[in-house]
Amino acid sequence: MKNIKEDERLSVLNHSCAHLLAQAVKHLYPNAKFWVGPVIEEGFYYDMDLGDVTLTFEDLERIQKEMKKISKDGKKIIRHEITKKEAKEMFAEDPYKLDLIDGMDEDTIISCYTQGDFTDLCRGPHVESVKEIKYFQLLKFSGAYYKGDSHNKMLQRIYGVCFETQEDLDQHLQELEEAKLRDHRKLGKELGIFVTNDLVGKGLPMYLPNGYIVWETLENYIKGKERRLGYQHVLTPPLGNVELYKTSGHWDHYQENMFPKMEVEGEEFVLRPMNCPHHMMIYANDIHSYRDLPIRIGAIARDCRFEAMPTCL
Repeated sequence: MKNIKEDERLSVLNHSCAHLLAQAVKHLYPNAKFWVGPVIEEGFYYDMDLGDVTLTFEDLERIQKEMKKISKDGKKIIRHEITKKEAKEMFAEDPYKLDLIDGMDEDTIISCYTQGDFTDLCRGPHVESVKEIKYFQLLKFSGAYYKGDSHNKMLQRIYGVCFETQEDLDQHLQELEEAKLRDHRKLGKELGIFVTNDLVGKGLPMYLPNGYIVWETLENYIKGKERRLGYQHVLTPPLGNVELYKTSGHWDHYQENMFPKMEVEGEEFVLRPMNCPHHMMIYANDIHSYRDLPIRIGAIARDCRFEAMPTCL
């Protein structure tokens, strides 16, 4: 599938379509508040606070219909430059936009784009008018924490995609349908590769005999190739003392993506998010000369990262 983010014209078109989405949502849900709506590889999304409204697929159809209506109206998309003070006055009723504005320097010249009755903060660029935004499809919706932080409010995220022609859009939608047939969750179940159970935990697969054959085959292939390249394999614990990660720097720079620490008999431990700190301790266990270099250490390990889990419907 085409990487929309890397195609300059498609990127502009999709970003403009994100604004069209927001405008349609504002028409249908006047109290809606908006966070961000970036272009991604597969199209675009927009995060929004719709209050007590919980989106359904029927809502997506209504929003898309409103987007078509706005597009046919053909309003010009006009760029404005305003000061930070003017921006705060303009978006005084939207706490999410105010948060974006507050993070800017006082002397920043802020750009925004207006199309008919809708204005949004944006660096741009955009297409010249909404009538250029014709061939689009809203794909799905999900929950998304404000700023990606699970301690913040859950917003609603709508995904979509936009193309230059109906043929390109149809081709992309067809590729998405074909990708569903190759979905690992579907194939995993059909081929008896793995199962999941909420009692064990979401996202924690248990490999069945067929799956373990695949796992073992891949593991043996990787280890064999690494050995031929001079690697020696080691086995290290699945957790480590917090002091290890303070020494490596991960505690200061990666702690938010690590599982919470556990206190056991006066020591603090954490599930390891990567292998390298353990391997550095193996290296430090002996005295080395530059003549020993390069030292190649390999491991097939399971690392645990406390990263945001997608919630697409």
